[in-house]
Amino acid sequence: MDIEELLTERAALVDSELPVLLENIKPPELGAAVAYAIASKGKRIRPALVTLASEAVGGTAREASFAAASIELIHSSSLVLDDVIDKSEKRRGRDTIHKLWGTDMALLTVQILAALSLKIAARDPRLIHAIADSLFYMGEGEAMELVDFAKDKKGYLDLAFRKTGSLFGSAAQVGAVVGGGNEQQIKGFTGFGTHIGIAFQIRDDILDCISREEDLGKPVKKDLFMGRPSIVILDALNSGISIERMMKCNNGELMHLVSDSISYAENTAREEFELAKGHIEELDESLAKRKLIELGEYIINRSK
Repeated sequence: MDIEELLTERAALVDSELPVLLENIKPPELGAAVAYAIASKGKRIRPALVTLASEAVGGTAREASFAAASIELIHSSSLVLDDVIDKSEKRRGRDTIHKLWGTDMALLTVQILAALSLKIAARDPRLIHAIADSLFYMGEGEAMELVDFAKDKKGYLDLAFRKTGSLFGSAAQVGAVVGGGNEQQIKGFTGFGTHIGIAFQIRDDILDCISREEDLGKPVKKDLFMGRPSIVILDALNSGISIERMMKCNNGELMHLVSDSISYAENTAREEFELAKGHIEELDESLAKRKLIELGEYIINRSK
């Protein structure tokens, strides 16, 4: 089974956990917005990470499916909030919730999704701390972007941890917890997920510069036009390329102009992947461990 097939299989496990959560949300308009957010399926990479971490320490994917659903709900809530803050009208090729239902209803959708995540995680109270940590760090990450926090690689990596790495870290952590991992294994998986998540964010930054909107399913060059920290743009700025010059480029021209910075970002993503692998190198060899490594390779090479 390749990674795409595995993601599809694990997505089905997660999706089986979600419909019951949508019952009796009032008013119906809020229920419709929440259902729309959940139906806006990505690749379900974070839930796959949960289930693979569980398997790697001796558990099963099925036993971890509720934890995977909890993580996916947090991810869904963060996307709705991102779209509100960025005023984005498209997400995965579909209209965003705030465009369809308005900003107020979108913000309430964020709250309900987070509440549903905590509700399902409460089946195992050991998960609550990890979920709360990710919510806290992700909130910090959103605020750090608004105040233009990151100016260099260190600041960027700190931001990337909060925006993305923290939830990936929590995903791997809760997977190891429900799978029956020991304290050392749980700590190792938290580190693995964190660095994989940072690598994921770096790849997102690269895709924002090199993709077309119709391929990515959302606006491109968003980081550039909104003045948001991106490791590609930060490196280009530190290399003497001005924002004004970058903004005048179409995507093909931008790729050429910042090609050295794209290579720098790719190397940084690879560094994060190597750090991630170091956190699970002492884990017994297994199919799940191999699939975790394959998932990391997939993340740093994905095209959308």
